[in-house]
Amino acid sequence: MAATAGELRHKIDLQVRSLVDDGYGNEIAGPFETQATVRAKFHFLRGGEEVFAGRLAGKQPAIITVRQNAATRALTPSWRIVTSDGAEWNIRSIADPDGRRAWLEILAEKGVAT
Repeated sequence: MAATAGELRHKIDLQVRSLVDDGYGNEIAGPFETQATVRAKFHFLRGGEEVFAGRLAGKQPAIITVRQNAATRALTPSWRIVTSDGAEWNIRSIADPDGRRAWLEILAEKGVAT
């Protein structure tokens, strides 16, 4: 399902966890760093609620459509997406819907552990 330029209404940051030295010569996972900022279309899917440790937690899956470019082709499920309102989305899968290298559809979830 290709998007049009007018449907790319949201600005998102694509972030990857940096590697930092722990002081003993080992590299460990550090904070997330923004690699690119792109425009995106959100298609929200049916969300759900789960109980973890006695607390009700909601999760919201969505398909996020972005244009393919060098930055978006580097995406992997270890990255995350941060929207302009500060919401953090964990990437679950990435697909090229029509195989033409024009768009990427990212299945992401908000409200789940990284």
